[in-house]
Amino acid sequence: MNKTVLITNNRDLCASVRCGRFVDGSSLDVLVAVRNSIHLGSILLTHPLCGNLRPYHQPFRSILLEERPGALVDLESLSMIEKAVGVYEACRERMIVPSALDEGRRADYAFIDSELMKESLERYGQLRREAALHPASLLLHGEPSGRR
Repeated sequence: MNKTVLITNNRDLCASVRCGRFVDGSSLDVLVAVRNSIHLGSILLTHPLCGNLRPYHQPFRSILLEERPGALVDLESLSMIEKAVGVYEACRERMIVPSALDEGRRADYAFIDSELMKESLERYGQLRREAALHPASLLLHGEPSGRR
């Protein structure tokens, strides 16, 4: 049975979807997990290099897959993920990792990742009804952060 799955290192987003797999690591670790899933028959539903941010500016990465257990390897998906892994490996030393971020920056980057995925998650029916994707760090004690 085929299943749509979000592979992500964005804990907030993973908690907001119907079927998510959390990767405790970097954006590159997410790409490697996706590549492993593609070798098992999954296909990409979203591009692994979406957004207009450089890979080393994206501590969070989320990718939608359709899991097809036992299916042949989809060569187009495999080619796309291999190219993405190459791009990320080329800038590995400059990468921002989630564990190195303070809570405010972590929340901001997580929100950006969520916004990049929002339309695709809605299209594939993956967002839970009660899930609200909002920038947690924009509010500080009930007021916008710029007004103290």
